[in-house]
Amino acid sequence: MFFKETLEKKGEQNGFGLPELVIVLLIVAIITVLVLPQLITSRRLFHFSGVQRQIVSTLREARQEALSQRTPISFRFNNINKTVSLFGGNFGNIGDTRNRVFELAGDDVALDDINYGRPADVSVTALGDGTNLTTPTNNFVDITFQSNGMVIDENNNPQNKALFFYNSQTPAETAFAVSVLGAGGRVKIWRYNQGANLYVE
Repeated sequence: MFFKETLEKKGEQNGFGLPELVIVLLIVAIITVLVLPQLITSRRLFHFSGVQRQIVSTLREARQEALSQRTPISFRFNNINKTVSLFGGNFGNIGDTRNRVFELAGDDVALDDINYGRPADVSVTALGDGTNLTTPTNNFVDITFQSNGMVIDENNNPQNKALFFYNSQTPAETAFAVSVLGAGGRVKIWRYNQGANLYVE
């Protein structure tokens, strides 16, 4: 009898009333409202970073293949279907089935989310290495690495290139650039810093 009364009293002391339950639900709702947008932004940043990694790795692969095959290898960004590809040498001419083609969209990044260029109100000054936005020709940006790793123009002078991207859902948070220095073919990554309104390496 004593044991049963003790359990009943203990149960009464540990129980939750309606006011406490409402307060807990209200706290959970407030936390959700505050944290959910940050979680969504973080998820977008994570998935969009895959776009950056693919572009950088494909550019570096193009340079490495040009050096190893001892022949010009081209990188192409297609601004219509948002792909990057390699052609030349063992990869054949553009459009050949041997081309290496990588889709940038996917993994929760929609085709329309990938934008080439800078977000609105972002500084248009050159990057810290002097490179600036390469304008697409017929919706393509081509970068051709020579057998010595250089990128040159039609007069055989080193030619710098820079590609800029951002996600239309979170432009300033996801903006990045990738530069290629013509003299040696070095590939560098730049991320947009909102506070300074410039891209930093």
